[in-house]
Amino acid sequence: MTDRLSALVLFLALVCLGCGEAPSSIPRVGIAKPELPASTPAENTRDTPDEVVETTPEPSLEELRGVWVTRWTYDSEADVKTAMGDLSKAGFNAVYFQVRGTFDAYYQSDIEPWPERLKDSSWDPLAVAVKEGHAQGLQVHAYLNTFPLWNGPVAPKAQDHAYHTDEAWRIVKSNGETMGLNKGYIFASPGVTAVRERVEAVARDIDARYDVDGIHLDYIRYPSRSYSSDAESVSGIAATGADRATWQRAQVLDTVQRVQDAVKVPVTAAVWGVYENRWNWKSVSEGNKDFYQDSAQFLATGAADATMPMIYWPVKEDAGRLDFRTLVKDHLSRAHGRHIYAGVTAEQGYDVAVGCVKSAREEGAQGFVLFDYRTARDAGWLQQFGDALFTEDAVVPTMPWRD
Repeated sequence: MTDRLSALVLFLALVCLGCGEAPSSIPRVGIAKPELPASTPAENTRDTPDEVVETTPEPSLEELRGVWVTRWTYDSEADVKTAMGDLSKAGFNAVYFQVRGTFDAYYQSDIEPWPERLKDSSWDPLAVAVKEGHAQGLQVHAYLNTFPLWNGPVAPKAQDHAYHTDEAWRIVKSNGETMGLNKGYIFASPGVTAVRERVEAVARDIDARYDVDGIHLDYIRYPSRSYSSDAESVSGIAATGADRATWQRAQVLDTVQRVQDAVKVPVTAAVWGVYENRWNWKSVSEGNKDFYQDSAQFLATGAADATMPMIYWPVKEDAGRLDFRTLVKDHLSRAHGRHIYAGVTAEQGYDVAVGCVKSAREEGAQGFVLFDYRTARDAGWLQQFGDALFTEDAVVPTMPWRD
């Protein structure tokens, strides 16, 4: 009896041992192979189930949701970072960040001098904008003032500035008077070959050294009909036999084409809101006739990939003088298969800006650009603007002709 009882106890002990953790020296059948740590080489990958990687699908909606950030907006690296953070949070996807105001460079350049208004030259605004913007999921385009040579009644202090080194570049009135210092801009002449070459060189340099998503040209025009009668322009008109207006439009177009040929990224241009006054509105300036800016040809020739007509007027119920919707439709009719991003002003307030964006969408524009970040920010409605209009994520429209 005792022997049988002892055998039974031994048997039960062995059964219980099988219910616990098996010693390492005893193989266990039916135990799943543990997953290898990420740092361990996967020697037996065929025995390891494929890992399921969750990906976020790209938004299907294409719309450029842009904003201009002018050079007057920032004085420090912190200012640039704040702007990029604000714009990303609001839902924008493209920033046009100004890095050239008056033949100066808000970046490290061997071509043009550091701007007077930035006292600290130890940092690089464009480099900060690109790094921070990309980290925030934003495209960053280098925004250049094209022909403004200087601004204000006092000459630049830097003696290597083009104002001092290249007096022949200054634009000249039809009466032979060279444009002088004033409260606004002095223009360089688009008819001077060296001026166009300078713009080309600046664009090439930026594209080669910074990971920008585009080159954006503003003030890509003459200041008015009465300019320029500089010596090179006068001789150029005479040599070609063309009428003055046609020749001057060609110089502006050539500048855009030079930039397009010099860079690998898209080229865009801010253009006058009224191309030509087909509606006989009173007291209206026309880009093509008054500033020799043939923005339709920018697109038709492929010199520009997109234009941003600065339609800084509201939508009007009667489609009257300077109606936003009417002008968007007119620019779209001249797009030649390229993109139109409607320029919307923040200066007329939140309601007008929202109404203009909705109108541009209804008419089929590929996007819009708000002027400008600082105005909307200071008015306190930048985030509200995004919340109202960006209810669905969107990517910047593709440009198949560039592929």
